[in-house]
Amino acid sequence: MAARDELAGPHNFGCSTHCEWGFSVNDMRSSGPVSSSSYLGRVKRAAATILLAAMPVLGLGVVTGCAWKPTILRADPSLTSKDLVTGRVAIMPVKFDDERVGPRERALLAGQFVRALRQNRQDIPIASSAAHDRALQGALEEEALFRRVYDDGGTDPSRLTELKATVSARYFILSRLHYEQVPHGAGSMGGNTVESTLSGKVSIVDTTSGGVVWEGEFQSTRSGVDNMVDPHPSAHALPFFSTFVRAWPAQP
Repeated sequence: MAARDELAGPHNFGCSTHCEWGFSVNDMRSSGPVSSSSYLGRVKRAAATILLAAMPVLGLGVVTGCAWKPTILRADPSLTSKDLVTGRVAIMPVKFDDERVGPRERALLAGQFVRALRQNRQDIPIASSAAHDRALQGALEEEALFRRVYDDGGTDPSRLTELKATVSARYFILSRLHYEQVPHGAGSMGGNTVESTLSGKVSIVDTTSGGVVWEGEFQSTRSGVDNMVDPHPSAHALPFFSTFVRAWPAQP
């Protein structure tokens, strides 16, 4: 399922909300004398405006708790929540299908994936090492080393063994991503704000068997978070990755 997000603020978590106000608090004011009934009517309209304006804040818990779900492409029935807890997971650097997204944005995305996992599944340990940390932080040499896991579909036994010696985890989490931007209106100038979509697949690879034991896909669309010359897929990252984590095998 795709999440369409039309709120430009950084704290929206994937639900579409759009409001248009047809009146203003200034309706309470008038340059001339008004009748009592007219004045009371304007007061009521102004009060309604204030209440409606407060609704996005009052409803934040609902917005952040939207039940967006990825499309699950593969789910090994033998994979359990206990397996993820006891085996530990290691989040690999993200991989885009082109090089337009730079190392800083890739590092921000990886960091938000870690954050999504910690927020949604505190029971699952996240494996790490010095080299792995540098890879997630965008150090090009280490990032290139760990991104080799994507070669051969992420299931090459020798590659998995090599990387497992560097970061001790049974499960590697791979993210294959695509980022698309569409300029608003007829203009296509580089500085124009755009509608952007982050889409892709997240896979759980069992380094013991060399198989993909879980895989899902999802896409998130937002407006006004970046422009053509300065893409920011990381603006989608926390709600995007949270949808995957929440779909993993749950605690019994």
